[in-house]
Amino acid sequence: MNPLKDRDRELAPLERKFNHFIFSFEQFFKSQATASITLLLAAMAAMFIANSQWHEIYQDISHMAFSISLGDFAISYSLHTWVNDGLMVLFFFLLGLEIKYECLVGDLKDFRDSSLVIAMAVGGMLIPACIYAGIAMTGTDVAMRGWGIPMATDTAFALGILALLGSKAPRSAAVTLSALAIVDDMGAVAVIGLFYTENIHLVSLGYAGLTLLGLMLMNLLGFRRPIFYMLGGILLWWFVLQSGVHATAAGILAALAVPTRPYAQSSWFSRNMRSVLNRFEKNDREDKSILEQQEQHELVEQAQDIAAMTTTPIQRWGHVLNRPVSLMILPIFAFINAGVALPSELDKIFESVVFVAVGSGLVLGKVIGISLFAWFAVKCNFARLPKGLNFHHIIALASLAGVGFTMSLFIASLGFANYPQLLAQAKLGILAGSVIAAIIGTGLFLLVKKEEEEPKEQLHNKAGLPQTDPE
Repeated sequence: MNPLKDRDRELAPLERKFNHFIFSFEQFFKSQATASITLLLAAMAAMFIANSQWHEIYQDISHMAFSISLGDFAISYSLHTWVNDGLMVLFFFLLGLEIKYECLVGDLKDFRDSSLVIAMAVGGMLIPACIYAGIAMTGTDVAMRGWGIPMATDTAFALGILALLGSKAPRSAAVTLSALAIVDDMGAVAVIGLFYTENIHLVSLGYAGLTLLGLMLMNLLGFRRPIFYMLGGILLWWFVLQSGVHATAAGILAALAVPTRPYAQSSWFSRNMRSVLNRFEKNDREDKSILEQQEQHELVEQAQDIAAMTTTPIQRWGHVLNRPVSLMILPIFAFINAGVALPSELDKIFESVVFVAVGSGLVLGKVIGISLFAWFAVKCNFARLPKGLNFHHIIALASLAGVGFTMSLFIASLGFANYPQLLAQAKLGILAGSVIAAIIGTGLFLLVKKEEEEPKEQLHNKAGLPQTDPE
């Protein structure tokens, strides 16, 4: 689509000057790095308030009761529970849409192309969990409950860092990291469902299964309107919540039922859009705006309907949810969960088994696991490196994968829900480990770029050619 320029606009009286002011903000919100920056600001705000004179206010906000009632029926939970068990369902629904898309037509469709990221993801889950378990064995039995924390990768943060690096990181690095994070998230979801679920209520679970079958049946019958899946998704969420399985599993399950077929074929789209465009041009008059021409307005609405019927629900709904989830839901989650009081003597935090285990799993486990399994897969001809990537890039990617902020906090809140002191230690380990992993990964990408440029400079010198800016 061609960019919209001022000469093609119908500007409000003060809009032109205002646009110069707002342009930088619009560019910021369109950037891939926006989500990671917003998450970081939310986490920093939580840490600041939790360690300030307003720390009691922060706790009061987190435990504030929020109720929904209709007659005698009422649902009442704390704000912390609504965010973690309610709003985060939308994040997992969006994650489910991405997983389904990648498995059907994306980077995970062909096993030969996805074998590398699968091997990397397996290594990036097993080794961090083993490192955590090895360290946690020296502590209490309860500390072992957090073994799943360092397995996760925060996609938004990691891709945001790559976006900030720009040309310093190959384009294929972002594709590989995205696919790695998707497989990683599959593993994290499986871990949550299998190992962080207690007291299963079979009746509610059965109702959830019937609801999911209903959603699947709607897909097979050709239902594509979002209202049906929204109502079914809410019902599924309620039954899953009551079953004892973590409520966010409803988001993943509901995403599996989302249709992947458009209502109309692309040839129908071309014919009808061409007809609408021709009629629109015939009615177009330079001396009148669309406000004065109702027929043109109706034609534009027809074009919107035609476009909606030709795009697939899985793509359209994912696009609609992407910004609200990344810029609102995830920052709210980060603010509610990241705030933890720092110990009065910071050096004593290293005596915490959970802190050391989480940090070591994210920083060391991810690098060792992802790099080792990638090397093994390539050497055994089980996989091949994507074009433009070498093993230096793989190690840098493995470091960035150690940024496990969102999903790690989520698993920590499940594993140590009844152990606030261990939960605080786990959160500090996640924050420290993620920051260190981000710094190391960024530095490695910068070093790899520098190493690749040196031979070019030497070649220019040997040939007697003037050195030029690689950019």
